[in-house]
Amino acid sequence: MAKTLSFTDTSPQTVKIGDTTTSFTLICGNDNVATDLTNATSITVKLGNNSGYLKSATIDPASLTDPTTGQVTVNFNADLMTSLTAGSYAIEVWVVDSTGTSIYPSDGSTGFTITNNIQSTNGSVITTITFDDFVKELNKAASTIDKGDKGDTGIQGPKGDKGDKGDTGIQGPKGDKGDKGDTGTVDNAGLTTAPAFVELQTQVDNSAVGTNLLTNSNFSSGLDHWAINRGTNSDCKAVVTTDSDGDTCVHITGTGDYCGLFCRPVSFNKNQVTTSSILVKGTGKCNLVGIAGRPTSNFGTVSTESYSKVGSIVQAASGGATFCVYFDTVNGVVDLYIKLAKLELGSHATDWCPNPSEILTQSDYAKIKAAIVALGGSLS
Repeated sequence: MAKTLSFTDTSPQTVKIGDTTTSFTLICGNDNVATDLTNATSITVKLGNNSGYLKSATIDPASLTDPTTGQVTVNFNADLMTSLTAGSYAIEVWVVDSTGTSIYPSDGSTGFTITNNIQSTNGSVITTITFDDFVKELNKAASTIDKGDKGDTGIQGPKGDKGDKGDTGIQGPKGDKGDKGDTGTVDNAGLTTAPAFVELQTQVDNSAVGTNLLTNSNFSSGLDHWAINRGTNSDCKAVVTTDSDGDTCVHITGTGDYCGLFCRPVSFNKNQVTTSSILVKGTGKCNLVGIAGRPTSNFGTVSTESYSKVGSIVQAASGGATFCVYFDTVNGVVDLYIKLAKLELGSHATDWCPNPSEILTQSDYAKIKAAIVALGGSLS
């Protein structure tokens, strides 16, 4: 029977340097069934990272609110936070009772993140630009657009000889109107690489931390943008449904490993750090929640009792990226519910939010497109 350690649904999984009021609540379990800690004589929480063990904190078993739930609360007070820098960490809970010492989890470790506060990072100003300013910048960019040649001036006959005094002067016939000049052509590549566009793109990239890069990440449009990974037994099924919380979710079932979903969301700049996450509950073991083909730092474990957040931190490669949500079997079965997927820049998982294009920028995009078209360009 595997010992498991997971966060409760309401527990944070990140803490900022200098914050001594945050606490994590974890559930000690056996095959994700909560362990009764009533008979525990000592409880120790141990922290480590890739270099190994770092420090520990003891928890008085008598302080547990309800030992039967297996829940242990870890307070990140000043003593525990001292000397811990920003980064990814592992956490274990060691429980001693009359039968011996139990270490949760028994397979791997549960991850959490310590992040910098505003005083521990070098700030940089992200400027904003109004739509009117954006149009002005477009007009500047359009100054290099090639214009069509102006039509030739109409041909006019020679001036008549001056008539004798008192007689009406004679004037040659009016020439025909010249043909209309060709429509001006637009250097669209030059337009979209103009300094104004480059500056705006930089602003977007720099302000993207916390932004969900996935589309239809809450499955409100079914499996649009997603595809089913059939697993090693080619029998994985994924059905969009509603869970007991009233949220849209996907029910994944199968008997092989690598059961789940995948999509191709975006392209990344080389060496960007990204965090992937999803809420999951049921029977199964997380194989990968994140970008395929890249070394990962995984966090979270799957619980049968309640949703927990699982995911990974990945340094993305250049080019396209495939976002994967894959699970392996437990006792030959995958039977899971997943919801609220997120892929974001940065090294820690923030609360779920939809992709901005799904809630904010449709009307703005239409205005921008109209402005570019008015200048003779195009925007797909």
